[in-house]
Amino acid sequence: MKLAAITFLAFAGAWAQSPATNAPPKVRHVIGLDSVKRDATGTLTLQGGILRFQAKKAMTDVPVSSIDDIFVGAETTQSGGKTGKVVKTAAIAAPFESGKALTILMRTKVDILTVAFHDSDGAVHGAIFALPRGQGAPMREQLVQAGAHASEAGKP
Repeated sequence: MKLAAITFLAFAGAWAQSPATNAPPKVRHVIGLDSVKRDATGTLTLQGGILRFQAKKAMTDVPVSSIDDIFVGAETTQSGGKTGKVVKTAAIAAPFESGKALTILMRTKVDILTVAFHDSDGAVHGAIFALPRGQGAPMREQLVQAGAHASEAGKP
């Protein structure tokens, strides 16, 4: 009974966070944008030659023409947010070592998008984003089609 309740809590949190079909996917800014906090969640959009990351309290624009390279990779992370922390804590007390299985279920793969760019003074910067699985390569292609520079080494 406890295991069923814990499993429900884990998946209820994931369902509640799923975005609408037309909305841009939720993206996590890992590091690199000066005006945005680390690990801020927001949207990453490409429109009118501008790559824009917008979080609740901050927004940064990177002109596509200033992008020097784009790299895409993948990583496994722990999901769940606050719900995940509760489930992970409860999983420690789960019988017959079933808690280990719960923590495995809460891991998710994300695409890592790294964008190297320069500012108007020529200083080099880099920003790293965690995107939903399968979104990194399409975003890279959209940036290249919009005029961003990208080496072959950055392809997934």
